[in-house]
Amino acid sequence: MAKQARSQLTHNRILGSAATEFARHGYLHANLQQVAARIGLTKGALYGHFGSKKLLAEALVAQLDDLLRAFPPEPGPDGSTPAVDGLRSLTCSLADRIESDVRINAALRLVLDEAQTTLEPPAFLANLRQHSLDLVDRAQRADGPCPALPGGPVADLTVSLLVGAYCTAPAADRSGLAVRVRGMWDVLVPALTAPGPPERHTPPSPPALGDRSQTAR
Repeated sequence: MAKQARSQLTHNRILGSAATEFARHGYLHANLQQVAARIGLTKGALYGHFGSKKLLAEALVAQLDDLLRAFPPEPGPDGSTPAVDGLRSLTCSLADRIESDVRINAALRLVLDEAQTTLEPPAFLANLRQHSLDLVDRAQRADGPCPALPGGPVADLTVSLLVGAYCTAPAADRSGLAVRVRGMWDVLVPALTAPGPPERHTPPSPPALGDRSQTAR
């Protein structure tokens, strides 16, 4: 095997080992010695590929960012898919990858670790919210059937649904996450797509006491 190919293979093995470590222990408690030992490397050899724990974490989070960017931004091929369908597809697809790919699992945990230490939301969470807003906005501007959903609250709901399901998953591998996310959408979709309540007309207030201008003569 050529030297460059061996180096790339080692690079990928380190990412896989680091993902397992970060998914189990989070950023603060992840141990690079364990990352190296898990794949039969010395810590020095690991540093030859990644100079710090921070660089390792950033490489994994970048894969999560790439996954979100690759998700279709349009509501549907003909522009007519309701926004809720796009939001459901987005979160369910992410949940599937989190559960099946330890690197994506670790990346989201790293993002949530970061969220607890910064004033601004991490880029992935901000981008997920914006992507959700775009889905709602584009669907509402299309000709197809799309209820007039309030974009901001629905985008917040989308982020909260995925993050909440992730944080309450019973195991580090987030097994069952995708099923839970789909189950929550089964409950939410009817509420989000139901016709709005009939417009309420508020009767005029009675005239204030002593206000003769409003009193019949």
